[in-house]
Amino acid sequence: MAYLWFICLVAACGGLLFGYDAVVVSGTTTQVKTQFSFSDVQLGWFVSCVLWGCAVGSGFAGPISDALGRKKTLMAASVMIFISAAWSGLAGSANQLIMARLLGGFGIGAATMVCPLYISEVSPEKHRGRMVTLFQLTITIGIVMCVFANWGIFNFAEANADSKSLSIFWKWFAVDENWRSMFMAEAFPGILFLVCAFFIPESPRWLAKNNRSAEAEKILARINGSAKALSVCSEIQETLAAEGKVNFKDLFTRRFRHPLLLAVLICVLSEACGVSVVFYYGPRIFEDAGLGLSGSLGGFSIIAIVNLIATIFALIFVDSAGRRKLLAVGAAGSMLSMILIGALFAKNIMGWPIVAAINLFVAFFACALGPVKFVVVSEIFPNRVRGKAIALATVCIWLTSAAVAQFFPVIESNTPPGTLYFLFAAELVLLLLMVKFIMPETKGRTIEEIERSWLHK
Repeated sequence: MAYLWFICLVAACGGLLFGYDAVVVSGTTTQVKTQFSFSDVQLGWFVSCVLWGCAVGSGFAGPISDALGRKKTLMAASVMIFISAAWSGLAGSANQLIMARLLGGFGIGAATMVCPLYISEVSPEKHRGRMVTLFQLTITIGIVMCVFANWGIFNFAEANADSKSLSIFWKWFAVDENWRSMFMAEAFPGILFLVCAFFIPESPRWLAKNNRSAEAEKILARINGSAKALSVCSEIQETLAAEGKVNFKDLFTRRFRHPLLLAVLICVLSEACGVSVVFYYGPRIFEDAGLGLSGSLGGFSIIAIVNLIATIFALIFVDSAGRRKLLAVGAAGSMLSMILIGALFAKNIMGWPIVAAINLFVAFFACALGPVKFVVVSEIFPNRVRGKAIALATVCIWLTSAAVAQFFPVIESNTPPGTLYFLFAAELVLLLLMVKFIMPETKGRTIEEIERSWLHK
């Protein structure tokens, strides 16, 4: 069990990078917009370009991880993220900054596709939900790290604005350019992930699929014990033999219609609920609500902590309460929270009531919508097609998130206060309907058992 926790925690560190990158831009939008004279459309592109890169990265990560293995793909992703962080901090123009962010998006997209896939493939069925939720937990840890790093860098720069001793740091801590340090700080978790990735084994299910059953059995024995390893290896071989050769186009056949529809809906509807707005524009929203930039970054730190605590709740209950019940509660709570946020903006009730309402939304999202989508998508597809299927589902996450982040500044500027949050609430009604009519319960079932259930539909 200790070995399982170790390899899953290491693999889940890809989520830490995702979490850090998801909010690092939130502390930079005000300064970057001023420095490069961005319009609302250009600001939306600056924020969302990394998400479009994530969509591309996650799309390519599926076939690459199927060809080269999960471990090598994760290591390549960590290298791209490190280069992106350093390049962003050193960028001499808006175009360089955008290119650096796109490169980081490729790495983040690959990591978010492969990390839950890898964890689901190494985890026994009774622990799989909790282990995949570790990925969401490390995302929240990355968010907390980034929020406090941004807040600390900003306040350090302001407190030492007149200090000549800071000249040795070039302009990374200048009051109007400390956004460079915020981006550069991401290089440290990037290196950490690369080093840790050296110490995890390859996925046993990938090894079995590539005719390396002896290696797969050895890894499974270390995770499950020798007797259980033989049984799991036999089950994997049986399902691989029954599947035959599966191509990407086969995902769209009747055989995989139900799991593919479920994966796309759960990814799109869970991501279109407004969470991208909260995490990418949180400090700006708080500034609009009457808080200064320093106060906004401080208020955003509360969101990061609430997000972390709520994810721990999901980690505890995802395998006992089940995926459907947790997702239904989270969707209903998120919907009511969005209605509250919209009403506060519509009635011009600003300041800390907005902070409290957004934290309520984050709590419901983090305890269900955030982690459950990764758990479900990672366990509902057959072995041979899993990499390609999860890549497609992850692309849906990023395309949805990118679209919301891209158009938020424009929509916010051209609609009455609160309107956008009411639209998010309406979208969450669709998620509740999906849970009721399409989503099955998958807790306590092996990946192979879930696969056979689709074949009988």
